[in-house]
Amino acid sequence: MSTETFTPPERATFRAPRLRPARLDDYQAIAQLGLEHSLDVPPYVDWSALWLDNPLRAASGKDFPLGWVLELPNGEMVGTMGTVRSRYRFRGDRLVSAVSRAWFVTAPYRGFALQLMDEYLNQSGVDLFINNAVSVPALESFSRFCERIPLGEWDSVSYWTTGHPAGAAPCSKDAVRNKPLPRVPGSFTIETPDRFDSRFDVFWDELVRQNPEKLLAERSCEALSWHFAAPLRKGRVWIFTASRNRRLRAYCTLTRQDHSFRLPALPHGDTQGPRGMRLVDYQSIEPEVDFLPALLGAALQRCVAEDLYIMENLGRGVPKMRVVDECAPYRKQLENWKFFYRAADPALEADLGESRIWDPCAYDGDASFE
Repeated sequence: MSTETFTPPERATFRAPRLRPARLDDYQAIAQLGLEHSLDVPPYVDWSALWLDNPLRAASGKDFPLGWVLELPNGEMVGTMGTVRSRYRFRGDRLVSAVSRAWFVTAPYRGFALQLMDEYLNQSGVDLFINNAVSVPALESFSRFCERIPLGEWDSVSYWTTGHPAGAAPCSKDAVRNKPLPRVPGSFTIETPDRFDSRFDVFWDELVRQNPEKLLAERSCEALSWHFAAPLRKGRVWIFTASRNRRLRAYCTLTRQDHSFRLPALPHGDTQGPRGMRLVDYQSIEPEVDFLPALLGAALQRCVAEDLYIMENLGRGVPKMRVVDECAPYRKQLENWKFFYRAADPALEADLGESRIWDPCAYDGDASFE
């Protein structure tokens, strides 16, 4: 969100907006404001469920803020910022993280935009602020008040092309540039469940036990089902699991991200907005085995079978995602850095400055809620 100095064009008629907490019945005004800024606001059932169905809300028995709005004396909404909380684990502690969502202010009132940021960063009961979908207009403010994540390159996307939109000729170079994925040793079974079940609870407990020094967003069955509720309802999330003797050993998730490809991302010059999938998360509880190549291979085959054109991964340089960096034939440089954080406690802030603490991916923040 731009934060340039604002000078009222007509001082006699200008009225400063009032800042207040957002309510569920603000949805239509927020959606209209988003439409005016060419930003999509999810349907009400998906938008409201992020708060109403949040496991943190149910566990605590209290409501959390939906966000805040800027409102004129006549009731017109001129700005908004949403916020959603989620659970994290770190060194045995249970932390609460908050992400900002849908921050936009109409042009004449952008001088008040930082009031919304101030409310977001000063929420009570929040340990950590994580945002991994920062837009170009919001970059200046997040750079000023938050820190760049110290692990990975979050202004880059790696991707495969798995097909071509109607009217786009196949490129013979694709087959040459696609480097084969490594083989995974040992026997295991790849499956594609349509939901998260109790196996993910057992997996999550073991993942936490193995990684006490990692900051981990909660991945219990309850947390995953809530986080991916909207794409699950729409059939826009894929789950791939690797199992041995029916025991879950690794998994990855992908979501449909067609809107991500509206810019000229294809090497063939195609700008038609091709259908694509984004790799959201990969987790394993067998550190000595990298199941990711097998899971990626299954995902690429499904992209081809379902006539999808791109499979992408946001970010580079995360060690466990090395196979993506090495084998994805294409890379796209983004306009800006996407991943920022801030901790409420100075001691936690100091810890998070170390790259070894992080296990970052698109599952953090709000990059995969829809």
